[in-house]
This record gives sequence, C-alpha cells and structure tokens, in this order.
Amino acid sequence: MTSDEIAEIAEQVSVIMQLDRNRHNVSTELNMKALANVPAYIASVFEEANAVGSDMPPADLYRMINKRISQIQAQLYLMRIEMDNRHTRDPSSIYEDPLAISAYGERVETVTRITRVLDFMPDILAYGWYPIEQANGEVRRWMRPGEVSVACLPHLGKVDQIVEVHGYVLTSEQLEKLEVRVGETVATIEQVSGPGSHFVAKLELKGEDINSANYLPVEFRIGAFEQPNQTDTRLLGANIGRFVIRPLGVDPIETNVIVNNAMQNDDLDAASGPITEGDGKADT
Repeated sequence: MTSDEIAEIAEQVSVIMQLDRNRHNVSTELNMKALANVPAYIASVFEEANAVGSDMPPADLYRMINKRISQIQAQLYLMRIEMDNRHTRDPSSIYEDPLAISAYGERVETVTRITRVLDFMPDILAYGWYPIEQANGEVRRWMRPGEVSVACLPHLGKVDQIVEVHGYVLTSEQLEKLEVRVGETVATIEQVSGPGSHFVAKLELKGEDINSANYLPVEFRIGAFEQPNQTDTRLLGANIGRFVIRPLGVDPIETNVIVNNAMQNDDLDAASGPITEGDGKADT
C-alpha cells in the first residue's frame, strides 16, 4: 500500500471513531417540526427557556424582563462593533487587502503611480453643467448658471497627488472670478498660452485626506456668466475639457507628454457632430 492509500484509510477510521464516540450524545433522528419552520422552532426553544412562574411578583418579573432585554442589547451592540471592525467601509482598503496584494500586487502598486488623463465624458458624475459638446476631437462642458458646478473624479488612492483641470473662459474678468476647490483645498489657477483665456487649475491633495472617498468632488464657482454671442443666448461660465491626475513628484514635463499623447490618440470622431445628453438641465 502506498502512503496516500494509508492516509485515506486513516482519515476514514478517524471519522468512524468520532461518530462512534458521539453516538449516545447526538441524535440521528430528523425533527420534521424544526425543519418545516426553523425560525418558529428556534423561537419556541427560547420561549420555553425564558418561561417564568406565574406566582412571581410584578416587581421581580419586571426586573427579570429588564435584565434579559439589557443582555440582548449588550449582545447586539458587541455584534455591531465586531462587524464594523471586520467589514471596513474604507474604499481604499482594497490597496491593503492581503488577497488583492497577493493576486494583483504589481498592478495595485502601478495604479497609484500612473498619471490619468480624463476627458469630460458622460461617465464622470457631474452637476451644474450644460450638455456635453464635441468639437475638434475634444469633449467639453460649460458651467451653467448656479451657485456651484461639481465634477466627481477618481483618485489614485493613498498617495499625495495633484489634480489638474484644463479649461478656458470667455473673458479675463471671468478668470479672475473663478474658484476651483476640493473641500478646503483651493486650486491655484494659471493662465496658459493659447487663444482666449485658457487656464490650468492645480489642486495639491494629501493621500491621507482623500483615501476614504470614492470620488473627488471638484467644485467650480464663478462670479460672472457671459453670453458668447448674439446667436447663442446661453449664459456660460468656465469651459472644462480635460482632467489630469498624477502622483505628487511626477515630472510636469512627463505629464505634458502624456496629455499630448492622449490628445493625439483621441479616437473621437469630430465630424459626428455634438454629443447631447439629457434635456439641457443640470446632471445629477
């Protein structure tokens, strides 16, 4: 006999010995009443165990009921604490999960180091914007009148990072009255070369402040809305077309190469006409 055959026989003998040892303690008969309605059967067991004598004074009966209710409350409280600690709700904890690191360690590490370039596509959750427009291979959106416009962006997890917002406004006055922020962090806005008032707003964010968030809610506020021409009677704020999210410390020149490549490789068909979304109301 081989060692594997001996091990299989030994395992079967062990199971038989355990069954024999417990044959007088564990009933093998099926309880159909319990199987028919398990919750009701369990309730009946507790009801029988919690039964009290009818001759108990009301004060003692109240104390017993109050004690049992308090015990149940304590058990529920401890269970809730244990479940909260066992099942964390921190989305970024996926980067620390041993199973994820074991299976996707290299990719998980890479995700937090790669610069991400995003157009203002429909998959970006947004509020307070006009419908999407497409021109010259770019997808952009205009702020519509209101107190605030919001764009919810993904982030790079628990690393310090910079979010760049690329856009333009109609007048220099609008640029002076534009504010971009995430929480208490206000972006620095720089005017860049190009036709009109093009700008880049930069937000420097700490990983410890954003790692528990599913998205980065970027808020846009502007003190002046302008009508672009006599034909287009809309009141417009800033026009946003691209977001760049990069780890802090990445060379800006390298980021510019990535942005330029993304613009050159954009597969949108400029001749297909504008992309419209919804009925012109702000997205939610």
